[in-house]
Amino acid sequence: MSKIEDTKGITLIALVITIIILLILAQVTIATLTDKNGILEKSKEAKIQYEIAQIKEQIAVEIMGEQAKNQWDITEKQLKDILEKYGTLSEKEENLLDKTLTTQEENYEIKVSDIFNGSMTKEPVVDKSGANSPNVSKISQKEYVIWNWNEEKSEYEINDNQKTEPLDWYDYENGKWANIKTTNKVSETEILEAYWVWIPRFEYIVPTSTTATQIEVKFINKEKITPDENYIIHPAFTNEGNGGFGELDGIWVAKFQASSNSPSTEYGGGNSDQLKVQIKPKEQTWRKIEVKNIVKVCRKMTAVGEVLQGSNVDSHMMKNIEWGAVAILSQSKYGIYNPQSSTKLDNGENRIWNNPNGYNSAKYIYTGYVGDTAEAPTDFSATTAPTKVIEYNKTDIDRNLNGTRGSTTGTVYGVYDMAGASWEYVAGCFQGEETSKFGLTANERKYVDLYTNSNNEESSKLGDAMSETKGWNGDYFNFVNLYTPVFNRGRWI
Repeated sequence: MSKIEDTKGITLIALVITIIILLILAQVTIATLTDKNGILEKSKEAKIQYEIAQIKEQIAVEIMGEQAKNQWDITEKQLKDILEKYGTLSEKEENLLDKTLTTQEENYEIKVSDIFNGSMTKEPVVDKSGANSPNVSKISQKEYVIWNWNEEKSEYEINDNQKTEPLDWYDYENGKWANIKTTNKVSETEILEAYWVWIPRFEYIVPTSTTATQIEVKFINKEKITPDENYIIHPAFTNEGNGGFGELDGIWVAKFQASSNSPSTEYGGGNSDQLKVQIKPKEQTWRKIEVKNIVKVCRKMTAVGEVLQGSNVDSHMMKNIEWGAVAILSQSKYGIYNPQSSTKLDNGENRIWNNPNGYNSAKYIYTGYVGDTAEAPTDFSATTAPTKVIEYNKTDIDRNLNGTRGSTTGTVYGVYDMAGASWEYVAGCFQGEETSKFGLTANERKYVDLYTNSNNEESSKLGDAMSETKGWNGDYFNFVNLYTPVFNRGRWI
């Protein structure tokens, strides 16, 4: 009888179960390797972190090497140069330590503050314009003034308590004219302040255009008394042109229209020659004061109790030729044509915008404001202040309007209130009226520009911005004569 043996083997069910188990194990293994927290990803991340660490270490070594050469100092420019060897820095952040470095290899993004978070010294700003260094040696109780954007970029915050010259004080090439503030604490309740702007000596080509154009200007030192071909040295800086002040390397001028130490009074002061001059933004301009008293209050600004007390300078009412120097420089590449200027209109035209802040029969006009258009009108018949105005150092809520448009540079560092605001008297008059109108003696005639003919074309002095810029941008033009013997200036551009 044949016998069938009982053979042991793998059943179909067992095989299926085995396959399922193997698949589960494979899935677990693959997940362990490839999941975002898996071995492969962790290995890849570890590799990236290692390479980033290597880059950071290389940069840190270079930084330490640069510091070792400079007594452990490093400037912002030196740090930036090292970082840019390894990649590209982000642009939107102003502070270097807030920027991100995208590396050349692998495009890794590394916060600069993760590489270096120490202190940096500022790189000196080298003014390439050739302008004379501001002459501050004879000015007492002064502080150097600079402005910087706040974090929201809605306001230039002022830093005006610096006793030593900052590295980034001025850069005429970019419309950053030198500014100072003089202060006198007369008493616990009376503190006088005045802001001043340095206008360096320059030569220029007299414009012949009847419409606004850029004026060619070159800064020169006071030893240069012969101008280049086709240029003239501005008369405000020459002994012959300024009436005997000497060959000057520059002049300090008021940054804003003047106010008094009692600016709350109607018209910004009053007619008393006992009041004191202040030059500040957002104050009432000083009007309703006779020309003779303007001469007096300006001449005594260096006396005890005044804003220039202790200064060895010849303070005086601004002359017509000096006003012209500011106007002409403003129309150059160092003024509203500089790269940083905010004055451009939609058609590309450069214009200083009006200060329209006048109302209630001109009793109230405030310094350092700008309107919402280049020719914003001053409505002297209104009884309330205009609403569409902005302060000299701020932007509007939409960041579309910048108060620096009212400046002669289109930056916060220029001279304000030369367009719009109130017309202002300058020391220039019809010859023979200097005694009756200005109260000047024969020995004091250097404090006024004299004109001998009421015909502007014959009598204008080169440099006074009368014939040179006559009628530009709808300029109001009024030349002196026997009936209106004293110059007043206002909107010139």
